[in-house]
Amino acid sequence: MATPPGEPNGIEEQLSNTDHVPHLNGHTELNQDEASEAQSSETPQHHTPDPSSPEDLEELHAFDWDGFESRYEAALLKAGEEEADILKEAESLSKYFQAWAAAASSHDDARAVKRLQTRQRFVNLSEEKLSQKQKHYVEVVRAFESALALLKSS
Repeated sequence: MATPPGEPNGIEEQLSNTDHVPHLNGHTELNQDEASEAQSSETPQHHTPDPSSPEDLEELHAFDWDGFESRYEAALLKAGEEEADILKEAESLSKYFQAWAAAASSHDDARAVKRLQTRQRFVNLSEEKLSQKQKHYVEVVRAFESALALLKSS
């Protein structure tokens, strides 16, 4: 069972003078001797106000909208400059790509023309061979016809 806040639960009694005691709000309070030493030291101690106290909620500071707007505009200008740099770089890379693509295209076109010429030569040679075979077969048929004609006449 939890001990209600403010009542000693035995833990605080066991702590030495130099120990810190955590409380429910999350802040660590110093023991009495250490608190007086901290106030007398040369470094100032900053007390963070409890954000849930109503006094702090009423003390809202004015927001620096002009400063915010100038920082926002500066960030937009910086982003615009970075975007322009990226676009310039992309444009130069695009030019390189176009040159590469044009070179590749012209190379492919030259290869395509050579392939077409090779196919034309192949077709022309095949046509010549076919023409020679046709002539040969025509001669063979004429020879058979003449041989048959000789056989019929004898």
